[in-house]
Amino acid sequence: MDQVHDSAVFLIGLGAGFAVAGLLYLLRRNLWQLFGGIIRALLWPFRLILRLIGLGRRAAPDSVADMGPSSWAAAAVSGHKTLTDTALGEDYEHEESFMQRQGVFFRWLAVRVGFMRMPEELTKELADEYGRLANEFLGGPVPISSDPRALFEDVEGAVIARQFFESDRGVLYLLNASRKVMNDNVRKLAVWFSAILGGVLLLNVMLNDLGVIDRLGLFADGAGPIPGDALASLVVGAGSCLAAAAVMWALYYAEYSPYQRNTAREMANFLTRYLARVNDHYRTAVGKAKSVTVGQERDSERLAEEARLWSLNISWIALRVFFIETYVRNVVFQITRNSSYYLIFVPAGFLAGLVLVLGVLAAFTGLSPFVTVLSLGWVFLTLFVLIAVLYGFFLSTSMKALEEIDQGEWISFHTLRLNQVLGEVVGKYAEDVGYWKNRVGGGL
Repeated sequence: MDQVHDSAVFLIGLGAGFAVAGLLYLLRRNLWQLFGGIIRALLWPFRLILRLIGLGRRAAPDSVADMGPSSWAAAAVSGHKTLTDTALGEDYEHEESFMQRQGVFFRWLAVRVGFMRMPEELTKELADEYGRLANEFLGGPVPISSDPRALFEDVEGAVIARQFFESDRGVLYLLNASRKVMNDNVRKLAVWFSAILGGVLLLNVMLNDLGVIDRLGLFADGAGPIPGDALASLVVGAGSCLAAAAVMWALYYAEYSPYQRNTAREMANFLTRYLARVNDHYRTAVGKAKSVTVGQERDSERLAEEARLWSLNISWIALRVFFIETYVRNVVFQITRNSSYYLIFVPAGFLAGLVLVLGVLAAFTGLSPFVTVLSLGWVFLTLFVLIAVLYGFFLSTSMKALEEIDQGEWISFHTLRLNQVLGEVVGKYAEDVGYWKNRVGGGL
């Protein structure tokens, strides 16, 4: 009867486990939102106090799933939205039509030709538009107010997105989307690998304590020099460890690593193409500025207007490159910071959950799972330690994809030589003024 009872308990537990796993799979897209909702419910009194004292207005965009663990509490208080996505807005149908998120367990972001909206040539009409944006930026106040509940990088990203929304929102949107994909992959990797590692240990403990291994050993008695129960324990333990190692290896090298590198490479390649086109406009503006005094135009007001326009374009385009690179730094920092939190807190959470499950088994079944871990045999323990080392190795190398983002690949702010260019333009004007002053003065 005891064996029947144990078998029934095991089957019920196994069925419940599969049911929970299925439910989590179905809710995988909303799991972090649900978690954020729980946090918001727990922090409701605190949010009420903030609103009563005038600090309870909502921040904005993005879901908890797209934020790092350090943002969860702030998001729960502020309304689970980030400031950066609010500044970026939601009208990106064109960009999304040229973006593809592919993969099974993980995702990588592909950018097709046609994503970029920026015209190839810097026409007079586009230069006038740049002049308008430059006047608004250079003549505008510096934003110093911010939501105290937001993280600093979110505040900085929102300021850049607002200031350069009309000229560069496409590239800012892509960088932000790439960050979300890469962070999401790291979180999934930590969850999958932690579940595999914990599942192997829990499976062997339950099979041993429920007597399944002993019953399997009855079939192996007399099959060799090794006792049946020892052989069954060896086969189950070694098989589960090797299977776990194979699955981890396949997940990492078949999807995670190439997908992360693909996303980082797509981001860097698009950034290279985008800044190359910005540089084409910059060089055009520099050439136009230097040639203002050349030609048949004699109206001094028209000459002055042209000189102001192209000088504004030079400064504006250079500033765009500077702040785009600042935004890239922001994105890389968030990818690294958020991923480091996932790589620490997800394994820690699974470890705490595993200890809790083993403790519950010990308390309610009368079994001794903690002792069972030691009684599983040195072969299993050795192999389990090895896959734990493999687990640590994979997690420690999970951020290698950021090597694909190299500032030397694109045209940077420092390569524009803004100081030298402005000196050449002003020097050209001064040279022409001096020439005509000497010519007119000498003729009088």
